[in-house]
Amino acid sequence: MGFLKHPLTLALLVLGGLYTVFAHVLNPPLPASLLIQYMVICTVGVLLVVTFDNATATRFVTPLLALFGSPHLKALRFAAFTAVVAGTGWLTYEAVKPSIVSPVELRTVHPAPPSSLKAYGNTYNLLTLENPYRTEFDETSDEYQEIVAEGAGLYYENCMYCHGDLLDGAGHLAGAFTPRPINFQDVGTIAQLQEAFLFWRITKGGPGLPVEGTPWVSAMPVWEDMLNEDEVWKIISFLYDYTGFEPRSWELEAKSGEPETEEPAPGGELDEEAVDAIYTKRCSQCHGDDGDGLGIAAERMYPAPRDFTLGLFKYKTTDADSEFPTDVDLRETIREGLPGTAMPGWKTILSDSEIDALIYKIKVFGYWEEETEEDLELTPIELGTPPEVTPQVLANGRVQFEKACVQCHGEAGRGNITSGKRLKDDWENRIWPRNLTRPETWRWTVDAEDVFQRLSAGIPSTPMPEHSTNMSIEDRWAAAIYVMSLRDTATPLSKGDSVIRAVRVDGDLPGDADDPAWDNAPAMTFRLSPNIIKEPRLFFSLNDMVTVRALYNADDIALRVDVDDRTYSVPGSELEAQYALDDVTATRDAIAIQIPAALTGTAEKPYFRQGDKRNPVNMWYWQAPSQEPEQPATVEIRDAKGQDKPPKPRTDSAALSATGAWKDGRWQVVFTRALETESPGDLQFNKGVYTPIAFANWDGLNGEEGLRQSFTAWYWILLEPVDNPTKTMGMAILGATLAGLAFLLIAWRARRRF
Repeated sequence: MGFLKHPLTLALLVLGGLYTVFAHVLNPPLPASLLIQYMVICTVGVLLVVTFDNATATRFVTPLLALFGSPHLKALRFAAFTAVVAGTGWLTYEAVKPSIVSPVELRTVHPAPPSSLKAYGNTYNLLTLENPYRTEFDETSDEYQEIVAEGAGLYYENCMYCHGDLLDGAGHLAGAFTPRPINFQDVGTIAQLQEAFLFWRITKGGPGLPVEGTPWVSAMPVWEDMLNEDEVWKIISFLYDYTGFEPRSWELEAKSGEPETEEPAPGGELDEEAVDAIYTKRCSQCHGDDGDGLGIAAERMYPAPRDFTLGLFKYKTTDADSEFPTDVDLRETIREGLPGTAMPGWKTILSDSEIDALIYKIKVFGYWEEETEEDLELTPIELGTPPEVTPQVLANGRVQFEKACVQCHGEAGRGNITSGKRLKDDWENRIWPRNLTRPETWRWTVDAEDVFQRLSAGIPSTPMPEHSTNMSIEDRWAAAIYVMSLRDTATPLSKGDSVIRAVRVDGDLPGDADDPAWDNAPAMTFRLSPNIIKEPRLFFSLNDMVTVRALYNADDIALRVDVDDRTYSVPGSELEAQYALDDVTATRDAIAIQIPAALTGTAEKPYFRQGDKRNPVNMWYWQAPSQEPEQPATVEIRDAKGQDKPPKPRTDSAALSATGAWKDGRWQVVFTRALETESPGDLQFNKGVYTPIAFANWDGLNGEEGLRQSFTAWYWILLEPVDNPTKTMGMAILGATLAGLAFLLIAWRARRRF
């Protein structure tokens, strides 16, 4: 125990613990540069503590002096010498070799607001501004609750896509944005803010943030352009009412930051009135007051919210002959939600008793609340014995997939219908097969057993049939295992990594997507979000991810951009007519790359969609061909200075070339441009420089054009510096040598004490 209390031991334990927290516990992980800074600061702090008085300092250095000078510790000294030399060499090598780490971008969560605000033709004093509805009405009054209800409608029509049904910043489009939308449920957000602050942030959005707080890449819309003043205050009233927080005020008396709730405590007995209140607050905005799927937000959702009155449910573990799911199935859906849709997982908000009460209410809507599972004769899906994954099983799975699945899901499983049918659900809504290569978009299905269950029971109310009558258990397992293997054919969604590494190649760059040279380029996949931030807004797009690779040589840079697109939108083509939507005039599919016109030299970036007046952007725009009217594929450079005006095409875009091809539900477009051009409006690429980059997509099937598009947040592209082994290893050897000499010098001086 005395050893553990020694100052040297304690110092090493503290530093080791801090390093573990900084490097492996914090999420997101700290960049290497910031990690080094933190560890240097902590090391200095620890040294100050252990040398605070002479006695402690003497105890601290005594073992070190013995290590360097004692004649009895030669073996340990040699081991320490080897470790110091090797460790210094390795650290030097890691420091000087080319690294791929995105620049550190720190941001203030709650920036200082201005003292006054100009909006709606008025000037507001933010130091005295108050919510007029909170001032006029008591919060418990019917009038105020009506205001809250109107605010709820406005929230679910406009804000839910990013901030979520739970108001937790995890809406179904939130993953496309960096930084992520604010979590209103967090006690560190609106509970710490005045309503005037929210009024400023909502009305002015991301573009209204102060320049001194850069880099601002907030996707928050300028709601002043789309909501009137009263609507903004109604939404603010709803936010505080839903979360139970009280807004901060200038009054001296403190208000609790903890939410207030009148809902029953978890595990408590719930009466009908309490259940109705939970349903109204948590579910009715999407599923409707009467459970008919016609809530306020339903019109802008895909897929549409469930109509409980029909008693039809997509996901269940009961066989095809069983009409209803089990309570366990319903509970799983409510608790975990349905990824890729607006249906969130309620397990963090609702207790088990509340979820069970909602299940009963769902049954009431469908008039089957009195039926027990025994009465309903619910039969579990027969699973048989899952086989081992072997080449033979996968081969059989491919055969079964070709027989039963290709006509809807396509040869590669990307959801491109090959049968020519226009798939609809039981309510005549057009629906689209799942992209089986993208597990991020799968709803209730996680593993091969889940796929087996979907094959066995189908998906009720959709064209997905059950296959228990035409496919044996063995064949269904083989098909399920094969479907799971399709997940490995796509580049997984990037998590945390934001740098596209452009790899240096010798010779010519590939001119098409099939060139094997692309195998040497690391692929990165990012989310696309439909434009929900400025009119004309787009609330859903089938194309939700983009995959990018980059190569460069001495003269040019090439980027391959892949977008999974179920529908071939070349106006006048046979496929375009096959996929066409009713009452929608198809446009030409298009893909674009966005980069700044010039680097600012600071942390400031252009606004992430089409730049701004101070920081323009270049857009490399490729558009698919058309058969009627007959037009070839086109490529052009467009210059943009914000969203208020369309990007301006250049009269001469010869510096940029692009080729594109669609196959099996995917566009692949290769863009090529010189690293350095003669145009003063072009960004000039340099090795080792991090350059912001973003992407956009227009799905012609949906008639998308102009601002009706999908896009990504800003990411980075880096032309990887070519490693110079002589320099890298030389610096590592030099560092190791100097460390070794320093060790020997200290040891020589320490030996005098012994």
